[in-house]
Amino acid sequence: MSGPRRHTRGEPASFARRAPARGGRDRLRVPKKKPVSHEPALPLRALSRTPPREDASKGPTPPLRALHQAAARWIGALIRMTSPHPAMTAALDVIARLQERPYRTNFMLLGEPGTGKEGLARALHQLVCPDGPLVRFDVAGFSDADALTALAGDGKRGGAAQAARGGTLLIEETAGLGPRTQAALIRLLKTGRVDAQAEAGARPARVCAIAMSDHDLWGEVRAGRFRHDLYWRLARIVLTLPPLRERKQDLTPAAIWMGNRILRDAGLTFELVTSEELERLPAGERANAIELRRDAVAALTEQEWLGNLRELETVLERALLLYREGNAFIDAKAVRAAR
Repeated sequence: MSGPRRHTRGEPASFARRAPARGGRDRLRVPKKKPVSHEPALPLRALSRTPPREDASKGPTPPLRALHQAAARWIGALIRMTSPHPAMTAALDVIARLQERPYRTNFMLLGEPGTGKEGLARALHQLVCPDGPLVRFDVAGFSDADALTALAGDGKRGGAAQAARGGTLLIEETAGLGPRTQAALIRLLKTGRVDAQAEAGARPARVCAIAMSDHDLWGEVRAGRFRHDLYWRLARIVLTLPPLRERKQDLTPAAIWMGNRILRDAGLTFELVTSEELERLPAGERANAIELRRDAVAALTEQEWLGNLRELETVLERALLLYREGNAFIDAKAVRAAR
């Protein structure tokens, strides 16, 4: 059986770096790390720091600031507009096209843990279902029967599908869904109705679905663990977020955006800037700037970032709040102490 065809330009995502996991399931090779409790988000003002990506054949890409504010915040957290990485370019291209011609559809978001799938999912929700709810469906560790009840309800109380009616159902770790839950999802996506687990019968629940996974879902189809028809209903648009170690050219803007978010959440009025930005600042504004020195950027580039954006956020938090010497700069010493 040949692999799935992609809707976007470029080659399909490669899952060549796999290691067999428990139960025979192929899983992306990622060392276990303790994640932080939330996906990173970046301030809106950072979006103006990088000019829009341009395509000579289509004219300038619409600036992200023209989007719904919530969508712009999440997109800015994940994608640098001039990123040369082909997977990130493909994702940005899809977002730009949906901004121009939004329509309700389903998405499949793939990538290692910590690459920002949830943040991208929130942005896509704001683009295609901005007036509806966004409901997470996370049944990790549930039996198939319990997961089905969580999706469809128990006849007295509605489940996640009904709660997401008119909006988006965000499916966590899609590869872990059992056969009964997969069958219920197929019915939901095909008919817009869900069967409650009692005599109440089918209830209307038309939703957009965003399926996230750090597994190779096509490999799960070939192994017989994931239904072929469900795969194709979810894979209307497939986006793969590459690991941070493969796009280190995006590391500096990501560090600046995350660092300013950390400072803001800590109640500090400083702004993290690069050495180049500091040189362009008027003298009166430099007192409130913290310089991310060039040696600090070099130290960040040395890291493998196996925890991706989550690990970067953790290191920046320590460097800015725990190991910073004074209020003028972050250097390589602070970065290395924070790792």
